[in-house]
Amino acid sequence: MPGDPSLFPESLASNNVVLDSLDASASEMPSPPCSPSHPVAPPPGSPIASSSQTHELDWPGRRPQRKRRLPARYRDCLPEPAPAILRNEPAVTTKTQPTPVLPRIRLIVRDTVQTMANIFGLWREYPHRPSYDPDYAVPLDSLAAPPHPDHQDPGDPRLDEEDPPKAAPSNASVDLLLHWQNSGSSTKSHAEMDRLVGFLHHPDFSVNDLPKSFGAARENRKRDQQEEKSSHLKGFQETSVKIEVPTGDQTIRSQFIDIPGLHFRKLTTLIQAAFTSPLASKFHYSPFKLFHKCPNSGKEQRVFSELYNSDAFLNEHDLVQRAALPPDDPDCKREKVVAALMFWSDVTHLTNFGTAKLWPIYMFLGNLSKYIRSEPSSQACYHFAYIPSLSDSFQDLMSSIHARWNTQKKSILTHCRRELMHAVWRILLDHDFLHAYKYGIIIKCHDGIERRVYPRIFTYSADYPEK
Repeated sequence: MPGDPSLFPESLASNNVVLDSLDASASEMPSPPCSPSHPVAPPPGSPIASSSQTHELDWPGRRPQRKRRLPARYRDCLPEPAPAILRNEPAVTTKTQPTPVLPRIRLIVRDTVQTMANIFGLWREYPHRPSYDPDYAVPLDSLAAPPHPDHQDPGDPRLDEEDPPKAAPSNASVDLLLHWQNSGSSTKSHAEMDRLVGFLHHPDFSVNDLPKSFGAARENRKRDQQEEKSSHLKGFQETSVKIEVPTGDQTIRSQFIDIPGLHFRKLTTLIQAAFTSPLASKFHYSPFKLFHKCPNSGKEQRVFSELYNSDAFLNEHDLVQRAALPPDDPDCKREKVVAALMFWSDVTHLTNFGTAKLWPIYMFLGNLSKYIRSEPSSQACYHFAYIPSLSDSFQDLMSSIHARWNTQKKSILTHCRRELMHAVWRILLDHDFLHAYKYGIIIKCHDGIERRVYPRIFTYSADYPEK
């Protein structure tokens, strides 16, 4: 549209600066002399505009027409979705020089696509034409959520205009629940109170089924005894980890000890579940470069905001396009995409008192925006494995086989924890994952398109397990 400001953001911004400077200096500049082409001169003392683009000649008693804008502190620019693909660059075909030994020509086609700049001067450059853009249609409520009614500003003048709430009739059940919430522990929020009421309204719930001597700790122990395996561990496999420990004597060979309790899920299964879930509709399969153009200087600079617009992702995506196909499917024409794996692991204490702890490994996907990954309700975190710890029985066994346990206990445990970490990852990075890393795995994604997905590990944040 000719009047759409998003089509020409830089020119409008520069014009606004000129208009403001002309308006501010119009009252200070002297009136220019009349040219011979204007036989009728304005009366003395009449204001004459210094620019024909911003002011119009008028007679005394009337102010010149000026372009007025709100001060910057009163202007609020709403967020804007990413620009859609507008301009297509011609495909660039590069050919490698054939060698006399192997007369073969390899074509690498690049279909570079650039988008239009939005109102903030941001635009994208795709090295390969994307087959799917999750930011193409983003509703405004996903970019700027309205304030919650419970979090209104007390000084808002609109609150005075509303009628004060009328007192509700007394309800004994509601009063008892509110008394329970406002007494005792201070961690009972309104959201948890609403969840409790939801369970009370469940058709299977009956107050008569509750024993008069109800105890939460006792009932939880009964439930744990009834369930041999927790429902949260469904889909997990359990195995033991074998590590090699020294004996402290050169004449005695090192021994292998099994450490039980490794719970894990196959990494390829997690990747397939992630790309087929509804959350995959927000995945970025094609990386891009993000640029910003300064409205004042016109200088373009690179912007790094997500993993999928980093150089590491772009390089891996380019290498994947050149990757070899499996021998059983040499003519595969499916789109090749990267599954950006991001791992975290750290020991977590489960109680405020005691020594109960877990050592989880959980996974995120860098194809998803960090703003969505950080939302607990998005369920973008995948629990991958639970690393076992060196128990007291293991230390008792080491004290009996190691000759220098009494003097080098700390160093021996450090070595064993390091060996345990490497042994765990040898199990997690199994043969199926290595095959998928080299040849990819075919996944029918959430949009119904089959793609060949290549897993790549980009980040791994962890503490020092040997400490």
